[in-house]
Amino acid sequence: MKNITTLITLLLFTAFAVSAQVGIGTTNPQETLHVSGNESTIRIEGLNSENNNKNLGGASQYNVMVDAAGNLTLGNVSGEISSESNVATPVVIQTTASSGLNSTELYTKSFTLTQRALVVITYYISVDFKSYDGATNIADGRAKIAHNYFYIGNGTTANTSKAYGMTSSVYSNSNCDTATGYVYNSRSTTISLAPGTYSVHLNGAVFGGDLTPDAAFRATFGDLDRLDIEAIYL
Repeated sequence: MKNITTLITLLLFTAFAVSAQVGIGTTNPQETLHVSGNESTIRIEGLNSENNNKNLGGASQYNVMVDAAGNLTLGNVSGEISSESNVATPVVIQTTASSGLNSTELYTKSFTLTQRALVVITYYISVDFKSYDGATNIADGRAKIAHNYFYIGNGTTANTSKAYGMTSSVYSNSNCDTATGYVYNSRSTTISLAPGTYSVHLNGAVFGGDLTPDAAFRATFGDLDRLDIEAIYL
C-alpha cells in the first residue's frame, strides 16, 4: 500500500511539474516562465561580449533574434557594408537623332545579408555633358537629360522588372558663356531584403537627342562617384 501511495504521489508531482508555470518575483505566474518586476532582466552568458563575437561590448545594445525553432541568438550589428568609388573608367553614353532613350549599366556591386535587413543604398555620380563627339561644350539651347537609377540583382544578374532610385539632371546652355564642370546626380533608397546575396546595378541613361540631328550629345558618367550600402538588421 505504501508503494502504491508513493507511486501515485510521484505521478501527481510529475504531472504538476510538467504543466507548472514558473514565476520569478511572482507567486502567480501567467506564462511558462514569468519574470516579474519593473527592473527585471534576464542574463544569458552565452550572449555576452566574452562569449559571443557579435557582442562588441561597450555601451552599445544588440538585437536578440529568434529563429524558427525558437533559439535565441545575437543579430548582426547594423552598419556599413560597402562605401567606395566604383566607376574605374568613366562611362560615355551617347544619344543620336531618333534614338530616344539610351541606357547602359555603369557598374555593379554585390553584397551578402546574413539576416533580414533594411538596406540603404546611396549613390553619388558626376555627369559631364558634351557635344556628340565630345569635342565642344553644348550651346544649342536644347534641354539635355541624364538619368541615373539602379536595379537589384542576385549577385550577378540584374532584375530589370523594377528600377529604384531614379533621379535626373537637365542641362541646357545658349546665348551666354558656355557652362562647364560637372553636374551631380544622387539618391538614397531604403529596401527591405531577406537573407541572401544581392547586387546593385547602377545605370546611366541620356535623353533629348531625337529632336533634330544636331541635338545629339554625350554624357560622361563617373569621373567622381560613390556607392554606399548600409544594412539595418531587423
